[in-house]
Amino acid sequence: MRQKQYRVALLVAIVLLCGIAIAYAALSTTLTITTNKVTQSVQTWGQTMTCSKTNDVGTSATGRTCGAITVSGTAATVADTTLSKPLDGCVYKCTITNTGSISSKISSIVPTSPTSTTCSNTSASGSATAKMVCGNITYGIYASATVSGTTITTSNLTVPSTAIAKDGTKDFYLVVQYTGTGINSSAVTQTNGKFTLTMAQS
Repeated sequence: MRQKQYRVALLVAIVLLCGIAIAYAALSTTLTITTNKVTQSVQTWGQTMTCSKTNDVGTSATGRTCGAITVSGTAATVADTTLSKPLDGCVYKCTITNTGSISSKISSIVPTSPTSTTCSNTSASGSATAKMVCGNITYGIYASATVSGTTITTSNLTVPSTAIAKDGTKDFYLVVQYTGTGINSSAVTQTNGKFTLTMAQS
């Protein structure tokens, strides 16, 4: 009798399992996504830079020499420069040209302090320009720099910058200025200060 009950229970379980399987099959749907041909077209990426000195600023040339700026590839170098008294300054204009087929932008500007010098550095952001204050000397990267007498008026270059389209250009200015209020009793040399500009896809 008990064996018969086991058989009936086993039969009921098998029927239930089949019913569940059938129900699952009835509710099952297969979705298929097929992609057609995907082509990667040829694009180019590249920028060039040109720079030149635009202004020697100050009350006189005494104790002031603004070195020439030269460009090799995407690196610009300012030659030896001397700033010795308040209001002395040098202004350089650089132009980035987008030589590629993809729009680009300046995504960051990060300063590196001159060797053997303590500086207060600010990287460019959405509200600030890139700047280094190293004792009496202030270095900065700006969107514009105009000179009137001994006054240098600048506007911040914030990042990310506006897009530079294919064959488009973007100007920026390097300003090095004696911003201290007095003069040094001994010579101070600041070497190898730099700003690193990073370009990114716009």
